[in-house]
This record gives sequence, C-alpha cells and structure tokens, in this order.
Amino acid sequence: MARFTLIQTNFTAGEISPRMYGRVDIARYQNGAMTMENAWPVVHGGAMRRYGTLHCAAAKFHDKKAILIPYVFNTEQAYMVEFGDLYVRLFYPNGDPIESAPGVPLELVSPYTQDMLAQLEYVQGADTMFLFHPMVPIHRLRRVTNTAWTLAPAPFVTTPFAEAGIKFSTSATISDATVGTGRTFTSSASAFLASDVGRQIAAGGGIAEVTTVTSATVATVEVVVAFAGTAIANWELSLSPQTSNTPSAKDPVGKAITLTLSAAGWRPTDVGKYVKINEGLVQITAYTSSTIVKGIIKAALTSAVASTANAWSLESPVWDAVNGYPATGTLYEQRLACAGSPNYPQTVWLSRTGEYLNFELGTKDDDAMSFTVASDQINPVSHLAQVKVLIALTYGGEFSLTGGVEKPITPTNIQVKNQSVYGCNKVRPVRIGNELYFVQRSNRKLRAMAYKYDSDAYGSPDMSVLSEHATKSGIVSMAYQQEQESILFMARADGVMATMTVDRDQDVVGWARQITDGAFESVASIPTEDGDQVFAVVRRTINGQNVRYIERFTDGCQVDCGIFGTSEAGKAVWSGLSHLEGKTLDIVADGVVMQQQVVTGGQITLPRVAFNIQAGLPFTTRIKTLTPEVQGGTGSAQGNSMRVGEITLRFLETTGCKVNGQTIAFRNLGVGVLDKPAPLFTGDHRLENLGWERGKASVEIVQDQPLPFHLLCVIKKITIND
Repeated sequence: MARFTLIQTNFTAGEISPRMYGRVDIARYQNGAMTMENAWPVVHGGAMRRYGTLHCAAAKFHDKKAILIPYVFNTEQAYMVEFGDLYVRLFYPNGDPIESAPGVPLELVSPYTQDMLAQLEYVQGADTMFLFHPMVPIHRLRRVTNTAWTLAPAPFVTTPFAEAGIKFSTSATISDATVGTGRTFTSSASAFLASDVGRQIAAGGGIAEVTTVTSATVATVEVVVAFAGTAIANWELSLSPQTSNTPSAKDPVGKAITLTLSAAGWRPTDVGKYVKINEGLVQITAYTSSTIVKGIIKAALTSAVASTANAWSLESPVWDAVNGYPATGTLYEQRLACAGSPNYPQTVWLSRTGEYLNFELGTKDDDAMSFTVASDQINPVSHLAQVKVLIALTYGGEFSLTGGVEKPITPTNIQVKNQSVYGCNKVRPVRIGNELYFVQRSNRKLRAMAYKYDSDAYGSPDMSVLSEHATKSGIVSMAYQQEQESILFMARADGVMATMTVDRDQDVVGWARQITDGAFESVASIPTEDGDQVFAVVRRTINGQNVRYIERFTDGCQVDCGIFGTSEAGKAVWSGLSHLEGKTLDIVADGVVMQQQVVTGGQITLPRVAFNIQAGLPFTTRIKTLTPEVQGGTGSAQGNSMRVGEITLRFLETTGCKVNGQTIAFRNLGVGVLDKPAPLFTGDHRLENLGWERGKASVEIVQDQPLPFHLLCVIKKITIND
C-alpha cells in the first residue's frame, strides 16, 4: 500500500465534462470538479455558495415570456427593463418596480410581441437606447425622469435609400419569352408611363428593356435575358424615370419646392421617396400629377436647372415594411451602425459622424455610408459589436470591419475581412475585457473573439470545450457580472443557469450549474456602486400554475425567490409571501436556521418572535471532487482501490456543510446555543475514515442549509491498494 497527501488548491476550472475524466494529465483536471452545483469558482481559487435570489415582482403575464434588458446611463442611474408581450416595465437597481402611482407599475406600450422578443437587440448611448428588430422600425427608449419614460420610433432625419425601382404584384404576360426585340409585354393592371422607356423589367431570372410604351398596360420590350415562360406572376420596373427633371429652387434646406418632369413619370406611390438631383436631396411630400410633385429640400442643390435622364435618380427607403428593418446595431466611431435587415441581410449602414439619426449616404469622410459583408454564401448579419474594431457576427462567420491600421472607417475607406467561420446564433454577444463572447450557431459552444498580436488576426477559441456538458440544452440568454465576482451568466433552454467564472489574466475559466425550483429564462446585469446587480426572469410553479417572476441575485441571500423582512418590535407571523403560496420554505431568523414552513395565506408562522428574517425556496450547494492522480512505484494510481484516510477542508467565513453525508460540527453545544447564530468559521476542519472506493477517492461536499459556504482548498490523505 502507498500513502499520499494531496492538496487541491483551487477550483478555477469549475465543473469539467465527463469526457474529461480520463485527462488526469492536464492542469484543468487538477483544478476542476466532478460536480459544481449551486456554487461557483472564484478568481482567487476557492468555490463559494452562489447568491440566492430576491423576489422583485411578478411579470405582467404569467403565460407569456418576458426578457430583461439593462438601461445604463451611469453607475448612479441604471435600471432594469422588462420587455413582454406589447409592454415595457422598469425596475430600480434594488429590484423595486418603478411606479406611475402607488402600487401601479409604470408601463409603456411596446410594438414587440412575445414571439419577437428573442430577436430584440439594443444599443445605448447616454440617455437614449436604440432597439432593433427586423420587423419593426428602429425605436428609442428614453428616460426623462425616474417616472417619465418614452418609447417611440426613432425620428430619423434621413434613413438609407437606394434606386429600388417599383415592384408590381399584378400578373403580366410576354408574347415571346426568348431573347430578342419586338416582344409585347402586357400588364393585367395599369403600370406604364411615358418616361418608362429605357427602364428595365425584371421577373425571375428574366430581364427586358422597355423600348415603347403603347398604353398604361402595354409596352414593347427587348428581352435581354430570357424569361422562364410567357406568364409572369410578379415583376419589377427598375431604374428611375427616363426624362429630365427640373427643381423650382435649389435651397435652403427645409424649403418646399416642386419637381417637374418633361414626360409623365411620377406615381402617387412616390410620396415619401427621395430624389437625388444636382448634388442635393429632395424628399417628395405630395403628388400633384404624373409630371409634378412637391417636396422638401433635405440637402441643398447646386442649381435649379433641369437635370437630364440618368443624371438624377428616384430612390426609396430601404428600411420599410417591404424590405424590413435592421436586426442589430451598435455605436462605433461616433456613428450608429445598423445591419441585418431581411432584404439586405449582408448590408451594414453607418450614420453620419456624430449624427446618429442621419443616414444620408455620401462620399465625404463624415457622411453616412453602406457596404456589404460579402462572403461565398449569403450569411445574414446577426450582431454588430466592437472589440478594438467593428465586428460583424453572421450565421456563417465572423468579420472585422476597419478603415485600415489606425484609420477610421469612411465611405471611401473600408476593409472587410473574414476572421473565422464558426457562425453565431441569436443570443446577444457580451464583451468581457478585450474579448467578445458569442454563442456558436448550434447554441452550445461559447467562443471568445479577440485580437491575436502574434498572427495579426482575430481568433475565437471555444471556451466551453472542457465543460461542453454545461451548455448541453443550448444557451438562450447571457449577461456578465463584472463585480463582485467576474461571472458570465447563461440561461439555458432547459431552465438551468450555467455560469462561467472568467479572468483571463489569472487563467481562470470555471464552469458551474445553478439550479432552482423552476426555470431561468432570461438574464441581464446592471452596474451599481456596490457591484453589478444580476436580474433574471424565472418561471416557477405555484399552486399548480406556471408563474413568471422578476428576481435579483443578491449577496447574502441564501434562498431563492425570497424576501428579507425586518420588524423593530419583533413578530412570529411574517406575511408578504403570497408569491410562494403552498411552497415549503427555508427560513433564517435573526441568523438562526429555523424549521421549514409551508406558506399558507401568504404568510408563515415561526415558533418564536424574530426581528429579521430571510425566507424563500431552498437550494443545495454541491461540490464533488475528481479522482486524484498520483504516480507510484507501479505508475498511475488510476483503477486502484483508494481510501481517503483523512480529509481537511479549509473554509472562509463558512457555517455548516456535509462531507460524504457526514455533518461537520461548526459549533460546540451548550445552554441556549441553538438560539444564537452560528459564528462564521475560517480555518481547517478535519475528518477521518471515509472508506474505500474502487478507482476513486472523490469526496462530495454539500451545503443544504441556508448558510454561508466558501471552500478554499481540499487536503486528502489517501491510501492506495496497488
């Protein structure tokens, strides 16, 4: 027999995958755990019981999903925003709902239905938050005062536009679909005007140029690219009217003018479109006739003389109900960047420098611009973010968007480089330090995109590779807590909260699983002076009914969905627990763990008077160590019978735990001792004779009481029967 004294000094690898149980040769194994449940590693090395959650409020609808979005102006003005089915509610950092009147939550009308919430993106600059969804115009959420908020479409000066032509939903026929001249194109409804001569008809893969307009429904065309057949369901008339255009004035901006064509070309549907003419811009405001429209000068013209055909253009907004709206956005180099609209999935738009609401495209360095993130396949832009440069995450890959080395992006200076081809899903990425953490498109792998100086490129290593089981059901929401502990929270599809303690400078990447009596559905974090506050939407079952609550992870809370109560006079009956009706609760009264109670009528009754309590749903902290590896005279100890003859646990400010089912005594008994809080213990506790196990010497450490627990290290004296 061989005897060894082994020490596990840290748990910074967290819970590792069962696939790694044979990798006793790597450092992560030595610093990992078989199980880390309702605990998390800390950067300093130990592992501590996770924070419990306090009940903030019920979501508006229990039968519909809700998500949380942080609204952060500064550390003194940060709020949590609840987005649900067509509504918005708000919370202070301490979890109290913002109210419009006593007992009445402040509520805003929202354009986002329950089904839209998973795709809702946002970016915030100062007191303005821009909200993005591909089916809804970009909205702004603004705070005026604590109790005065607005949510409305963003009042853009100009949105991006392009020479989009006209799409017709009416059917048509062509006399001969093959390439050639003299073909007759007949529309089932009025479509043509005189200035359409020279414009192109497109349908499917076919293209034809209009050579003569015979009537409003008939034109003679030259087929340039053959059509699939003579019957056409939907078709498009591209380019602008092919005739001269005369403005009535050239300036100033805001002046109302008329635009007159020399041949019929205006249509009532042109109202709202833009005319680029004589180096200026006019927005059409009213239709007078097929030759005259009224407009407002948006950018001054150089002259008021006639502009010939093809020297001016009629352009349509590309953000509309037909083309869709940007699905994502961020702020970069004093510009609002947007991307991912349904009909322009690979296009990125950047506003004018310093003017987030102006997307008038131009060629000057500070003008708005657009460009395409091109690749060998159509990959919609899912997210825009920045880590040193502007980053576009698409379904098929990750791209950097720059103006070159130490140069800004301008309309004439843009470099798009494909950095990797992992692809991402719809979960909003999170920036931690100089890395951008995103979920790969399968929803399971977590990657960290960062610049690598040695290769002058961006890499995206898999941060979940050693703990792949921790994300097995898929990640649906992420939030980062920078302080007190550096932890990335990830709500999974099955309701478990995966967490990853991360500090790259200290080589800490430690995974754990947080489980509650319910399901975590959404998570978000806001900064405060005392540390970041992490909120979650939690689905629970109360009295047989599904409910959804807004809850807040709170340092010092040892229960879930709990309350803190204080009474100066002291009392035995505590109310305010109707949200947990029928549930069995853990209770700590004046620092002493009490017998569990069932909530009846929204209250619990203690066996004695108490002045301070916390009460809520119980959860159990569980840490199980891995089988140790030692080298003996015959080689590895793996597979041999092992006995832990003695184990020493080093604690920091801990009260209570069990080791392999044996309770560790943290206080000596005496008169009245059970009526006083157990003192927090810092130091070593030693146990002996835990038994033999074939091929194992693992130890399970459990804290099933609502009390503090912080494990620093584990020292084992083991005997190996080889």
